[in-house]
Amino acid sequence: MHLVLGIDAGGTSSRAALFTVDGEPVGSGRASGANPVTLGMERAGANLTAAVEAAAPATLLAQVESVVVGLAGHPGRCRALAEQVFRRLLPDGPPVRVVGDVVTAFAAGTAAPSGTVLISGTGAIAAKITNHERTATSDGYGWLLGDEGSAFWLGHAAARTAIRALSPATRPTVRAQSPATRTAIRVLSPATRPTVQAAHSGHGTLVALVVRHLLPRGAGEDAVEELAAAVHAAPPLALAELAPLVSLAAEAGDPAASAIVAEAASRLARTAADVHEPGLPIVLAGSVLTESAQVRRSVTELLAGETVAIAGDTAGAAAWLAAAPLLRPEEAARTHHRFVAPAAHEPARSDSLGPPATEPA
Repeated sequence: MHLVLGIDAGGTSSRAALFTVDGEPVGSGRASGANPVTLGMERAGANLTAAVEAAAPATLLAQVESVVVGLAGHPGRCRALAEQVFRRLLPDGPPVRVVGDVVTAFAAGTAAPSGTVLISGTGAIAAKITNHERTATSDGYGWLLGDEGSAFWLGHAAARTAIRALSPATRPTVRAQSPATRTAIRVLSPATRPTVQAAHSGHGTLVALVVRHLLPRGAGEDAVEELAAAVHAAPPLALAELAPLVSLAAEAGDPAASAIVAEAASRLARTAADVHEPGLPIVLAGSVLTESAQVRRSVTELLAGETVAIAGDTAGAAAWLAAAPLLRPEEAARTHHRFVAPAAHEPARSDSLGPPATEPA
């Protein structure tokens, strides 16, 4: 059996996918993150090893003919990490190709060798891909300097909107605030939590959702102070958890949420335009663009006239990149969808191959 192995690993999770060269799933594995910069070589190596071993028992691993590892982090450290792991796992195996996570994200959406990938997850970045290599980037500067349109950016905008809505110039207590504001807070108290649909119709939905998320026990006498304290008590990137609430509120017709979505989409489209070569495909990837219909729709509208695809499974895409050199070009293009369909790397019988990785990229 001719096998290929693909791995996609970032700061929070590592996923490995084992396929036959023509795209039949054989095994899958999942472990914690493997970014060697943020986690260190030892911890990242242990997690990467765990994902590979869950996907491929030793007997199958010995049959692997090609390996591609997509890693987030410093390129040199990533190559050193892959060499360290596979020197032990595949001492007599094939060479291991290490690519950036932007390359696997691009390949998850198209079989084309060149184009643009626009990623919006916790952070945001656009990359120009040429023959499956990153040749230019825009943004990706981190939450302090950039990541415009990312989950952090959306969450930060949501928190600012909520606290300003509850903060008249005189900073009164809840009792002195408007009836609408008092109602938005009251319905989120533990004793009176109706569904969002029942409690709100458009206006105020985002504020209510943010308050409920940050103050799960309900607001007290001064919601402004309590919200501020809740935000500052958590790591800054925890604001990314508020991003889905923006989409929910926009779907409910909240004008503030809709404005945030529109601004995020505009910034993301500008980021993509910085590196995009017209006529080549654009792949949208990352949780904000694959899971939020509101943001994805807005970005796609701004990219009208371009060929836009949505990324599928990135571990499967890494496996496809491993298979492509073993296939004729037309065969590689024809089998691409077998590798990257969401959860494509789950074999029909995976009980002996470790836990399947079912979460889409």
